[in-house]
Amino acid sequence: MKIAYLNTVGIPARYGGFETSVEEVSTRLVRKGHEVTVYCGSNSGAKYSSYEGVNLINLPRVSSKFLDFPLRCLLATIDAMPRDFDILHYHDEYSPVFASVPRVLSRTVVITLGAPNWNRSSYPWLAQFLLRSSSRLAMYVPHATTVDSCWVREWYHATFGKAPVYIPHGARVMPRGADPVVLQRYGVEEDRYVLFVGRLVSEKGVHHLIRAFNQSSVQSELPLIIVGRDPYGGAYELSLKKIAKKNVRFLGYVYGADMDNLFKGAYLYVSASELEGTSPALLSAMGFGNCVIVSDIPGNLEVVGDAGVTFKNRDCHDLSDKLSYLTSSPDVVREYRKRAVERITRFYTWDSVAERMERLYSSLIGEP
Repeated sequence: MKIAYLNTVGIPARYGGFETSVEEVSTRLVRKGHEVTVYCGSNSGAKYSSYEGVNLINLPRVSSKFLDFPLRCLLATIDAMPRDFDILHYHDEYSPVFASVPRVLSRTVVITLGAPNWNRSSYPWLAQFLLRSSSRLAMYVPHATTVDSCWVREWYHATFGKAPVYIPHGARVMPRGADPVVLQRYGVEEDRYVLFVGRLVSEKGVHHLIRAFNQSSVQSELPLIIVGRDPYGGAYELSLKKIAKKNVRFLGYVYGADMDNLFKGAYLYVSASELEGTSPALLSAMGFGNCVIVSDIPGNLEVVGDAGVTFKNRDCHDLSDKLSYLTSSPDVVREYRKRAVERITRFYTWDSVAERMERLYSSLIGEP
């Protein structure tokens, strides 16, 4: 099959969950013999490139998030229409308006949605309204709509009367044990820090995490390491740095083997998200054998099951208590690490995700 992915920042993944999924699935589909193209956002000036056998088409980016994605989606659609792709796979709630054009012209269209994005407090009211309206279209425009979370699937079913296809996000399973040289480069030691990874936007709840960390006994023993930034602005990131005490460290972006080692060496991983479908960073943390503490929102509860510790969403005192308890309970931490790896191995491997996506594509174009 000839498959195109549209409306992500592109690969290699340097932004969020959709990009990680596209990278992991597309490279596996290439190894299975399919021809895959990913439309990327880039200001490099080179239109064509490749990554691990995946063809990349680079489109210009703009600094505003609310213009960047729709503009690139439009440009990608215009570029893809004359090409002989069997599948046009769009991502995010911006896509249905643009995907309706190839659908009307009898092209096979798939759209992947995340959590209900219009509920994000950082989005202006007009963006929230447009995203909600577009999400309704996503139930009816494409030949198939997919989501990576069961609770999100049920939400769409209850709200719009039509259930998307559930295909989970994935994670790699790797043994613990970080390279001390890498950790030293970031000023940490194995099992001697608490880790958060993600975009620095208010919905990720990093302000709750920092406040809980500041008032816990942990802050005098272990540093809190925050990996990530907000690529479209810095006001929230600056506010986090203002409330952070000296044992909170902001590393900015970290990728590749260095990021793997930071996952492998953490004592705890924390997600304080207020809104989440399936968090790729949380899955990665569990796949690397971390004990995780998560807010009790539906997306996090679905991922961790009984393989993680939960706290009441937005409750800094509860999170602080859980951090202190686990810091003084290494035996409990080891048990949750074991459970985390077992859960990822059972439900969230990338190979199984790629196989399910391949079967969906095949069914849509009538191939076995």
